[in-house]
Amino acid sequence: MRSSFALSGLLLGAFFSTAVYAQDGDTTTNTDYEVISAPALSSDEIQSEVLIEIASNGQQLVAVGAHGNVIRQDSNGNWVQADVDSSVLITSVDFANAEKGWATGHHGVILTTEDGGQSWTRQLDGFQLMALEKAFYQTKVSALQAQIKEEEDPEVIGELEWQLEEAQFQISNIEVAEEEGPSKPFLDILALNGQTAFAIGAYGTFLKTTDGGANWQVISDKLDNPGGYHLNAIIARGDDFFIVGEAGLLFSSDDKGENWTRLESPYRGSLFGAHLDNADNLWIYGLRGNAYVSSDKGQSFEQIETGTGVNLSAGVATESGDQLIVGHSGTILKVDTDLNVEALRHPSGSVMTDIVVVSDGKWLMTGRSGLLHWPAKVTEDEALASQQGAQ
Repeated sequence: MRSSFALSGLLLGAFFSTAVYAQDGDTTTNTDYEVISAPALSSDEIQSEVLIEIASNGQQLVAVGAHGNVIRQDSNGNWVQADVDSSVLITSVDFANAEKGWATGHHGVILTTEDGGQSWTRQLDGFQLMALEKAFYQTKVSALQAQIKEEEDPEVIGELEWQLEEAQFQISNIEVAEEEGPSKPFLDILALNGQTAFAIGAYGTFLKTTDGGANWQVISDKLDNPGGYHLNAIIARGDDFFIVGEAGLLFSSDDKGENWTRLESPYRGSLFGAHLDNADNLWIYGLRGNAYVSSDKGQSFEQIETGTGVNLSAGVATESGDQLIVGHSGTILKVDTDLNVEALRHPSGSVMTDIVVVSDGKWLMTGRSGLLHWPAKVTEDEALASQQGAQ
């Protein structure tokens, strides 16, 4: 079991080597929480600053990133900065429809928009998250103590006592965090409709809302994750949901997230991203260029010979059936229907964290250098001469 405040690689300075994924090893605690409520600063250079994820509201693209920055395309295709009442690093964004969306960030922040991404307000922060989790585990402790008192089977009692110890340990962690301040980041958000969304994050954090975000429910115990490993990405199509995370974590649900099964993972290292292609094949990828595809909803996998050792962050399917997977060092992998891999490289050489298809043969990525285009708008020499990299 691990301390809930031992986070490394989650601060913006670590983004350049590890993106925004949680890693262990650093027990330094950041106690500056003004960023939670301080509004995002306006900037004329926001398109070139760190951006983490990009999503469509069905009409326009919206990208999120460092210092609470959110940018969206206006009706003319120009990028404009949104109004955001927080300046935390924003890690993910998703829309339920053209108006309603959510975004997640560091310090336990969840933001929402009701106007397609023009303005964003906080629905949750790390202090509220600690209160939710503490109440959740206190209720669980009381229920387990009652079960143990009534149970007669020694084997069942042993299992219940183990669960009780784990719940009490979580309460102890939260009490430490109450003294130190919130440190858990959310790492991904999935919007199902205007009322229902799921948020996941570090140390197995898993929340759900069914009332548009007015209230969030802790559902971390729905996942078989006794080690409290980080949850990095959540995706869905129809009734089928998938979560990937640290240490090869892989979960599936076939009933829209009500019940979850832990799947046998093809890789024991961290998985950072996942997507479903046009044929509902599941693609997962992560550390050291590892990527896999499953045609049976994660029951078995075929490894993709990526030819790279860089971390892979995100992917998307094209209308032609190709898969695009992006990662560090400007890496873009184009995988055809026969699983042949064409390795492309953006001239910026930048860490890239997300990708969307704009039109046939044209893609837009986010990353360390902000918004990046394919085909790139400048050469590698021009990129090297720029502090921010190529667009």
